Amino acid sequence: MEDVMGRTRLIKKLKSKGIILLIAGIIISLISTLMSVAFIIDGLNPILIAFIIMLICGIIFIYNGVDYLKRENSKFIKKHPEILELADDLDINKVYEDNFIIISNKAISPKKDITKVAALDDVLGIYESIQRTNGIVTSHIIRLELRDGRCVTINVYAKKRETKDNLVLTISNYCHNAKVGYSNETLSYIKEQRKEYKEKRIPYDAGIDWKNI
Repeated sequence: MEDVMGRTRLIKKLKSKGIILLIAGIIISLISTLMSVAFIIDGLNPILIAFIIMLICGIIFIYNGVDYLKRENSKFIKKHPEILELADDLDINKVYEDNFIIISNKAISPKKDITKVAALDDVLGIYESIQRTNGIVTSHIIRLELRDGRCVTINVYAKKRETKDNLVLTISNYCHNAKVGYSNETLSYIKEQRKEYKEKRIPYDAGIDWKNI
């Protein structure tokens, strides 16, 4: 089958992310290993634990970086083979595009990261998530909770209220299975739908799954 631009862009993006993860993982692993050895010698155990955690994170980065570099043969693609067809659909049947998202007849994706493409019918929840540090907003995203347990995030930090509201409204107009707004009802609905999906899905041993990179 001849490559379509959407599929090609996804594979290129996956390779790019793999390189970044691999480099970051190697750097983190080296630094944490050297620091761990130093603190073992000095006997500072509490700080040592922090560097061991960093080392584990570095190993996970390396693992996923190597996997992403396999591109079409990666475990990421094998676990979510439908994203290739969905990426193609974004180019062939695009119905909406702005600075944040691209939507087609079947799919939706953050404009800057096509590897997070998802089926419109698989979006179960749409809501805003805000993180604060010392009372100051440090992160503001719109979360799209998916049926398979993944989450697509769209950065709306420092954007106008009208822009955020319009974006949520636009997404909800295309994602007919999704509930809008963070609430117990929304969370219960997502949990039930994911449980049903999991029970129907054929188990796949994907090893470490770095879902929101």
